[in-house]
Amino acid sequence: MNGLKTPKVKKVFLFPLRMGYLRRIKDLFLPKRRLSKEESDYLFLKQCGVETEMGAVHLIGRPIISMAPGSRIVIENNVTLVSDPGWNEAGINHPVILSTSAPGAEIIIHQGVSISGASIVSCQKIEIGENTALGVNCNVWDTDFHFCDYDKRNRQRRIEEAPSAPIKLGERCWIAANVTILKGVEIGSNSVIGAMSLVTRSLPDNVVAGGNPARIIRQNQ
Repeated sequence: MNGLKTPKVKKVFLFPLRMGYLRRIKDLFLPKRRLSKEESDYLFLKQCGVETEMGAVHLIGRPIISMAPGSRIVIENNVTLVSDPGWNEAGINHPVILSTSAPGAEIIIHQGVSISGASIVSCQKIEIGENTALGVNCNVWDTDFHFCDYDKRNRQRRIEEAPSAPIKLGERCWIAANVTILKGVEIGSNSVIGAMSLVTRSLPDNVVAGGNPARIIRQNQ
């Protein structure tokens, strides 16, 4: 109109960014939030297949957990698993081992239990009562693992073929260092098992027992 040319304006087309691309940009420039110890312990246990709740289990070092298909490990509140050898002056030889070694096997750990470097292997069911403590390097095995008979042992292909029977530990028990508890044993509540004992038979409530094989020494009052 006034003899001046109107400048041409370049049209710019903005293509929508995918949410995944925006997320990647965010990850590059924004620091990631570190997980709390409580969250880290919970996620580790859940990834292993353990049934538990956030904050229920305090891990000192990482336990070794293995689960056969169709088996269960249940851990209730206020449970402590000590796997760090530097944490216990009595000397932990290996991390806590929780193994359900056959389909349908169960390990049930009730609230308030503490375990230091123990090996717990279940082909049927192992249940540990409330506020029971397992000292360093204890073994709780509800299976013989193998047959005594050579021919049967030679033909064995799976651990669940060996003899097994459930184990139950009562409430408020103290299982001292290096105790081994074998298949089919029930230990009554408020009982104490002395260090280095081999428990092959069930024991009642309120006793102190020890030896190889373990026998009742006196009442626990």
